[in-house]
Amino acid sequence: MTGNSHEKIAIVVVDLVNDFVSGKFGSPRAEEVVRHAADFLRDALGKPMIVFTLDTHIRGDPEFKVWGEHCLMDTNASELAPELRDISGFRIRKRHYDSFYDSDLDGLLRSKGVTKVFLMGISTDICVLHTCSGAFFRNYRISVISDLCASLDGGRHLKALDDMKLLYGAKITDARHALEEIKEN
Repeated sequence: MTGNSHEKIAIVVVDLVNDFVSGKFGSPRAEEVVRHAADFLRDALGKPMIVFTLDTHIRGDPEFKVWGEHCLMDTNASELAPELRDISGFRIRKRHYDSFYDSDLDGLLRSKGVTKVFLMGISTDICVLHTCSGAFFRNYRISVISDLCASLDGGRHLKALDDMKLLYGAKITDARHALEEIKEN
């Protein structure tokens, strides 16, 4: 058995929003990840809690000095990709790379007794990496679903996976093995 048999699990889907899938920072790889993520989440539906984090910024956000304007609040750019909109789950708006920082994510997970998170999303080397850090420092057990993550640069994607394993003890898995673990839990 790969997990604790009565462990409370959540799948945290990081920033599969329009600007990161088909918009300003979109890519064919991100579009592929969203299609596979939709299938994965439908297969997992009803087992663990699903939480979608949505990168959402106000005008003049300091992050724009680094990345330019993106994922503006009250625009389609910060909304969940269409392939995922009909999937039941919590939606958490966030303004920082780390989905835990200054958001309701930790409170939600703790209120449900969650002890382990499966992370997936965009960008592996930025928001997924920093969310992994946030989970680690809040004492969650972490698995990262590597084939349901994407970065604009394939080398940075692989380095981020290595960093999450090395720095935060994250288990790096793939969608098939993650689904098996979720279903046996």
